[in-house]
Amino acid sequence: MENRIIIAGSGGQGILFLGKLIAYAGMLEGKEVTWFPSYGAEIRGGTANCTVIVSEEMIGSPVIRNPNILIIMNEASYNRFSERLLPGGILIYDSSLINLKSQIPNPKSQKIVGVPATEVSASLKNTKSANMVMIGALAGLTHALDIDSVIHAVDEITPARRKESADMNKDLIKKGYDLVASSQ
Repeated sequence: MENRIIIAGSGGQGILFLGKLIAYAGMLEGKEVTWFPSYGAEIRGGTANCTVIVSEEMIGSPVIRNPNILIIMNEASYNRFSERLLPGGILIYDSSLINLKSQIPNPKSQKIVGVPATEVSASLKNTKSANMVMIGALAGLTHALDIDSVIHAVDEITPARRKESADMNKDLIKKGYDLVASSQ
């Protein structure tokens, strides 16, 4: 089983950290992983995206053209990447920032799931951690990663200067997981 993931949004939304966290959680589970970041020159406020592959087998290339999982944090990224999602793939988007209700039904049989990530993180007075809600939703929807591995990975890769935010991030991950797990 191989999950080919593209994560995209604006610089400052924690896109690259989210990708790194997915890769690290996969490593903790003994899986093969790649993490390939890409961002615009402006970084904060510019575009940011990364590709992550989590696989049971050796990975031939870190390059992803067509993901089976797409995590989108802003409308510009939706416009840029949505056509790349494979038929039968999963699109997880921040429904606090993107309105897809006007979109026509998807003929590719893709699963499209809105997660109010920014709204949930703002409810805990932490608007910059919507990415943590999204990784919880990823774990709950796809089971590509175990939620316990994701929580453990937070402790492992959070920089020392940000350790105080680790507990809040773990709470947000659990909220994202619960949001989608209860609807399955």
